[in-house]
Amino acid sequence: MSIARLVIITGKFTACLVAAVLGSSVLVSTARIGARAQNANFELRSTVAFVSTQHDPLTDPLLAAEIYLMDGDGTNVRRITFNADGDGFPSLSRDGKKIVFDSNRLRGDGEPPNTSDLFLMESDGSDQRHLVRGSSGTWSPDSKNVAFHASASGAGLPIKPDPGAATDDSDIFVLNVDDVLSGNAAPRNLTNNDLAIDDDPDWSPDGQTIAFTSHDRQDNPINSVTAEIYTMSADGSSPPQRITFNNEEERSPDWSPEGTRIVFSCRRGGADFEICTMNADGSNQQQLTNNTVGDLTPTWSRDGQQIMFHRPVAGRLQLFVMNADGTNQHQLSNTAGINAFPNWGVLRVHIGHHSQ
Repeated sequence: MSIARLVIITGKFTACLVAAVLGSSVLVSTARIGARAQNANFELRSTVAFVSTQHDPLTDPLLAAEIYLMDGDGTNVRRITFNADGDGFPSLSRDGKKIVFDSNRLRGDGEPPNTSDLFLMESDGSDQRHLVRGSSGTWSPDSKNVAFHASASGAGLPIKPDPGAATDDSDIFVLNVDDVLSGNAAPRNLTNNDLAIDDDPDWSPDGQTIAFTSHDRQDNPINSVTAEIYTMSADGSSPPQRITFNNEEERSPDWSPEGTRIVFSCRRGGADFEICTMNADGSNQQQLTNNTVGDLTPTWSRDGQQIMFHRPVAGRLQLFVMNADGTNQHQLSNTAGINAFPNWGVLRVHIGHHSQ
């Protein structure tokens, strides 16, 4: 609670003011003590939300993919969605209470199987509710708003077969979760870019900036050499600023927890993707992986010391983790089916319980 204004009075009203302030202070202190007591029963635990078909490895991943959670060290793996459609791209809210995710369960007849809508659920998988057509949601730090990419016309379909693929008129949108669920407001288009395809947004830890990828609409959607990373103000008040400049495709920017670095997927030295990092202004770019397979969807640990991503192993996507400087790369998952699209955040859990 903050003081909205300072009222200066004198004379006979001073005693009333003192009494009012003291009474308010007592109420505020009591409320804070109650909040501390309530929060003392919970903690924010390092948690990774990811996509897996380990329960049904022989079915098409676009139909079998479900959302799983695990602790940050790879233990305590549990499945939280159960249906006959494909769920993907989970994103944990910053307060550890909610997850926004993609699902193709509302695709229409004749629409590609990777046609996605955004859904919201509690962090245990309960209370799943539809938000809007779109993909790749990312939470604001206050856990009230979600940025995502979607067709500007509302009629665009994915331009490539990948999960969460953009449409040919994809822009970056922002929605207020409560307003959309109540029907009081629609998502707001931040980029309104008729000349480019904008996708893969990620919200900065301070809430002021959104990083995203943009490429020319005429570019090859499978290998978009014009795909670069941009940043823009989260309220859309200033134009996007390009921070990578090359003839190689960049994807999936993810802010470090302190907001000074961005990790992303980059095509460096070949057709496959590697993991790269850079300063938030695009300077000091460093390549962390170097191999002949695709390293994708990197995400920072909440302490900024590690990076998780997925990589194919014997034809199956599996989760890998490494130090933030690229050292100590090692495989974290090794099950049948795929394990991919990690999002490293926190989960609000009862103290003394292993999971919520």
